[in-house]
Order: sequence, then structure tokens, then C-alpha cells
Amino acid sequence: MQYIAVFKKEKRGFGVTFPDFPECVTFGADMEEALDMAHEALAMFAAMQLESGGELPEPRDFDAVRALPSTGDAKLAAVEVARDGSDFEEVEVTFHRHLLERISEYCDRHGVDPADFLSVAAREAIRNDVFKG
Repeated sequence: MQYIAVFKKEKRGFGVTFPDFPECVTFGADMEEALDMAHEALAMFAAMQLESGGELPEPRDFDAVRALPSTGDAKLAAVEVARDGSDFEEVEVTFHRHLLERISEYCDRHGVDPADFLSVAAREAIRNDVFKG
């Protein structure tokens, strides 16, 4: 199921809203990060809605969202979400104990979930193309 995300340029990046889910908002430093964050935010919001016994609304199409006064000249993108809350995948990874301890200590110190830490690290590695030849 696809919902339309509205991306508005702000001083330090892009704010993201979903007209079909007014309470679901997120932000990204650039458009690519904002789109990543939109996928995660919508998936979490939809999963919480379904877990609490709610239903997902019928999505508006691009034309309906573009016609909203609040949309203005914002960029739009379709963001897909599963109807069954299965957007997130569990993976098994192997780290050297020392690195895992450093990650854990950092996360504890900053109140960050290790999965969020690794997501941010992955986005940064992709953005900076750290493995290019």
C-alpha cells in the first residue's frame, strides 16, 4: 500500500509529513535521508496503528495530495508500507567483540538503540561512498 509523503525544504534539511497520517512526521538532512526516514517513520506508525486495533486509511493519490493547500510547491514521493506490519526485517550480523562493546557503550551513553545506531552508520557510509575504489 502506498502513501504520499510531502517533503518541504527547511533550513537544515527536509521535513516530511503524510497527509493520510497527520501525526506521522520525520526529518532528513538531505532528500535521500528524508526518504529513508519517511519509510521508517511510516512503517513504525502503521505498525503501531495496526497493533492497537486500528486500520490504515485508504491512501490519497498524488493529485489529491498536490491539491491540498498545505502542499504548496513541496516535493512528493510514494512510500510503500505493508498492511501486515512486516516492513522491518531482522538480520543476524557478526562483529568483533571489541567493536560490539564500543557500539554498545556509545548507544548507552547517548540513549540510542543499537539498531538505530547501525541504520545511521549505514546511511552515512552510503552517503559518503566509503567503500569506493
